[in-house]
Amino acid sequence: MKLKILLILLIFNFTSSLFSQETAKPMTDTEIMRNVSRMDIEGKEYENVKVTLKSISPDYFISDIYKVKVTIVDMEGKEIWKKTLKNVYLYVFSNGQIQVGKPNFNKIFIQKNDTGSFNGKVREKEGVY
Repeated sequence: MKLKILLILLIFNFTSSLFSQETAKPMTDTEIMRNVSRMDIEGKEYENVKVTLKSISPDYFISDIYKVKVTIVDMEGKEIWKKTLKNVYLYVFSNGQIQVGKPNFNKIFIQKNDTGSFNGKVREKEGVY
């Protein structure tokens, strides 16, 4: 009897932890624009910027790696940061969170804060944790 109860508890625990994790597949050939209230780019902070992320799928003729083209401009239209990141993926989650990187190594991370606006962080070499 004790073994049955233990097994039932383990099954409920396993299924609840399985469904609590949100996963997303990499998006391909997609362009996303976000107005970000605070963006930290390699330790330097900018406010009120527009981030454009465009994922590029490989054509397998010239290139066989995935790319994400990132452009960050301020409200006056001045380009702050522009780079094409190679061998990375673009992930978009249902809560509005955006990640650019590999499955366990994010280079760009954009998420909503408590007030509903977006905050972002770019760490190309060391990653965002």
